Amino acid sequence: MEYEDAFPDLAGVLLEESWVLEVAPTDAGLSLHLDAVLLQGHPLHLIPETGDQHCYRDAWLTIAGIDEVRLSGAPPATDATGTPDLRHVDLFQFDAERATWVLSGDWGTAEATEPSVTIDFA
Repeated sequence: MEYEDAFPDLAGVLLEESWVLEVAPTDAGLSLHLDAVLLQGHPLHLIPETGDQHCYRDAWLTIAGIDEVRLSGAPPATDATGTPDLRHVDLFQFDAERATWVLSGDWGTAEATEPSVTIDFA
């Protein structure tokens, strides 16, 4: 099962190319501040700015119902504009063997059995 099919808010969002700007674990879950990549067909998609490969939008991805978060402690990198980032969301997929959704990247790993996922654009 793909994340964009399981979570309607993520339809038209390409997490694997989105930049993680901040990670904010809470008692209720995990929030990631993203420079989110929007695919053609997403209602907020615009033609990419000159020099950009994708349409990027500032967003907060919130996942409630997280069972476990393990932050890597990796220091942020600095992008070409001087903005710190924590790389990408490398993986957000369902592990059928464990009946768990796994979200991971250089920033760390989170796991949830019944997550609720929302994305809010600035």
